[in-house]
Amino acid sequence: MKILQVLPYAENGGTEKAAALLTEGLITLGHKVTILAPKGPALKLFSEAEYLELPLNLIKRYSLIRQAAADFDLVHIHAARELVREYGLPIVFTPHAYYNRLDAWMVKLFARQVDVVCFTNWEASLLKSLGINKTHVIPNGIKEPPILEHTTNAVPRIGYLGRLTKDKGIDLLLKEMAKVNLPYELVIAGEGKLEEDLKQMAKELNVPAHFVGRVEPYSFLATIDIFVLPSKTETFGLALVEAMATGLPCVTSNVCGLPEIVADTGLAVPHSRLSLSITKLLVDENLRKELGTKARARFLVNYSFLEMVKATEKLYREVITKETTNS
Repeated sequence: MKILQVLPYAENGGTEKAAALLTEGLITLGHKVTILAPKGPALKLFSEAEYLELPLNLIKRYSLIRQAAADFDLVHIHAARELVREYGLPIVFTPHAYYNRLDAWMVKLFARQVDVVCFTNWEASLLKSLGINKTHVIPNGIKEPPILEHTTNAVPRIGYLGRLTKDKGIDLLLKEMAKVNLPYELVIAGEGKLEEDLKQMAKELNVPAHFVGRVEPYSFLATIDIFVLPSKTETFGLALVEAMATGLPCVTSNVCGLPEIVADTGLAVPHSRLSLSITKLLVDENLRKELGTKARARFLVNYSFLEMVKATEKLYREVITKETTNS
């Protein structure tokens, strides 16, 4: 198949990383993939694919996709719901959305007629409530992580990995960690515009937090004992799956599809119970080991990179066949 992958931005976020893994897998399976995206640092992730530059002007974007469409069997649009329209070939759309009111309205407006990839059953149910019925649940997959020996810490280290932005709920985590009356270290990895505010907040709350900036994910995960994701809203939670893949016990907020991802291998709780859940793991090393082992097993069964690519390839073939039959 000849596949056009469309991205509205090329930074180093979860959308670009997911699309890059999918692209790599499709190329490995023998498909020709071209990336249509603006210039940006994430383009290095797509080094094996052909590249077309996506202009900034919306009308020019429509025109370029329509012109390029003649050379492809299918176009897969990521995140850019405003670009989902008729181009004369089959379309697959992955929202990568947080689903606030604007996101929900935009997806409902533009994506009703196309096949939509959802990362969780929670997301598929939400879209169906918006009148979008052509949904396909394909969980985000990641590659098998390298084998790294976990550091043994005298004082348990609780780690967060991700952007330092409002939607990630780090402010709520700091407030909860201030309630924990056991020895621990909180290590926050990532960058974002709230970094200085969060540092000041941690200082005021007397939370032993260390901000370590951008890190290599698996090297960082090997240094912590408990992974925490306190998001207020979350599309998927790639860092959560990475933590599960390394066998870490995970605590998450119970928002969006996060409880579905961890299932019974982690603790998905309201924000107001984060401190209680973390305390529970701090005092029970056996529980930490048990949940970590179960998390690793769940990753292998549900979030394999190869299974994600094969499921997407199967969907592409079904969509192309359906379009050909209806033509």
